[in-house]
Amino acid sequence: MNKLITFGDSWMKGVGAEYQDGMTKDQYFDVKSKESQHCFRNLLSTRLNLQNINHSSGGSSNQRQFRKALDTFFGRDSIKTDKGDIVLWGITSVYRTELWNTEDQDFECIHLSDSGRTISKILTMNHHNENQELKILGHQMQLWNTFFKSINVRNFWFNVFNDHTWDHNVDNFLFDGSSLLSYLIDDFSPNDRYHKSIWIDNDKKIQKAKQMNLVNPFTGHPTKLGHERLAELLEGKIK
Repeated sequence: MNKLITFGDSWMKGVGAEYQDGMTKDQYFDVKSKESQHCFRNLLSTRLNLQNINHSSGGSSNQRQFRKALDTFFGRDSIKTDKGDIVLWGITSVYRTELWNTEDQDFECIHLSDSGRTISKILTMNHHNENQELKILGHQMQLWNTFFKSINVRNFWFNVFNDHTWDHNVDNFLFDGSSLLSYLIDDFSPNDRYHKSIWIDNDKKIQKAKQMNLVNPFTGHPTKLGHERLAELLEGKIK
């Protein structure tokens, strides 16, 4: 059975896909992290008869996803790929990163938008530039495109909630750089500000998606209806 290998953040993971209209905030948070068959990666896997191997996670950074891809294809337990496998990869906010935590002996996700953390303030003020992060992302995509082509695996990229563009053509970047959020609400106007992917970040597109019941009112993650629409949108591009 061929595979759908997925990388991304909470939208790809399916965080909040178990939300139901009328839930209280407490009820929602009880089911927020529950694995859901309603999320679009699972819907796509079923429709395309593919086994989903998922490496996305809530709060994940682009750096974490590139590291997980290295483990997936070059690590000790690397998977065997076959012609017909598909890699689907969502690009998330560049205001996230990860660093090694010596106390936990593991990588830790760092949200640069977290003004309450000293490390976030230091990184934001002294070690971060949005344009440079996008440049690095573009180079990473070129590198991975070359790799996937060499192993005869189709791969596709998309923006999750920001409409990033690149200095060079990436012909397998879906929707010409427009985000899933823009397509979800059929609004391709510029964001009023960069969506940094935090729950209190209520830019105009997230607000519109909430009004359309396509994302939940508490954390702005897609609802069941939202995931169904995203699955339909992506199926037409990758099948």
